[in-house]
Amino acid sequence: MRRILVGLFATALFAITSLTLITNLRAQPPGGPGGPPGGRPPGGPPGMMGMPIDTFATERDSLVKTIMDDLGPRASMPAESVFRHLKMIKGRTAEQVLQTMNRGFGRSLGVRCQHCHVLGHWGDEDKDTKQIARDMMTMTGKINDELLPAIKNIKSEHPGVGCFTCHRGTARPGNGPMAQMQQQAPPPGAPPGGVKK
Repeated sequence: MRRILVGLFATALFAITSLTLITNLRAQPPGGPGGPPGGRPPGGPPGMMGMPIDTFATERDSLVKTIMDDLGPRASMPAESVFRHLKMIKGRTAEQVLQTMNRGFGRSLGVRCQHCHVLGHWGDEDKDTKQIARDMMTMTGKINDELLPAIKNIKSEHPGVGCFTCHRGTARPGNGPMAQMQQQAPPPGAPPGGVKK
């Protein structure tokens, strides 16, 4: 009888703990947070940024493995001698470029390879997002190389930004200053205070 009571108590304790954990954890849906500006999940601890789950990581890893297998020994060659239209990430091996795209860009934006590339036609220039990525790399380079070093009294010895700084796992981050100003601005012709009479 005692074993049955202990078993029932342990089962009840496990069920209560599981339910409490499930209701307190608020996982974000794939594709980006739908929560408040700043990305903090509702009820989450202050200062903690929410991030969507990278649902495409396995797919990207698989594609990178396939490409690496296809490249064979060329994977260790300079990327610019292996890939067509490589304009930004030069001076690295083909494998390093693939890993940068997968783990850097893919994870930072939470996107598939198809976000910038046509499957099987990796060098094609068909998608605007490929050029946008190049332009964003130029922007982060200017911020890191020129703008941040020009800030006096900055606390970090080596300040820097990257894709994740703004994107945080979403392809189109929408919580920046411009988006916040648009959310706060009343529509044209609206009465002051947003109250309609």
